[in-house]
Amino acid sequence: MEKPTFKQRIAYDLGRELPVELHEWVVEDLCGHGAMERYLIRFIGPIIPFFVLILLYPGPMTLKLGIIVMMIVPLIIFAISLCYVWRRYRLVQHGLDPDLVDRQKFSSHDRDMYNARYRT
Repeated sequence: MEKPTFKQRIAYDLGRELPVELHEWVVEDLCGHGAMERYLIRFIGPIIPFFVLILLYPGPMTLKLGIIVMMIVPLIIFAISLCYVWRRYRLVQHGLDPDLVDRQKFSSHDRDMYNARYRT
């Protein structure tokens, strides 16, 4: 599987479309193992410096940390709730099937364990 260059990766993270030869990598990035973690890091990571700026304001540290927590908790909740929509949008943007998000990659052992436990 071909990987994007540094410049292509930055453009991809900013919302641009990658060339057709990198679509396999896009599918793995959006639907593969760890896709949710990568999404959260990309979504929340750039916002962290703005939260650090709150620490520069005068006042007690408990107030500053309380403000940061009150802003970051809803941010994480909304990020998690919109993850599915965003990943489907990115697949459509690249001309791929948006239903790939629904297909989880399970090993045959995991599927057999699931069927043995929950299917009778």
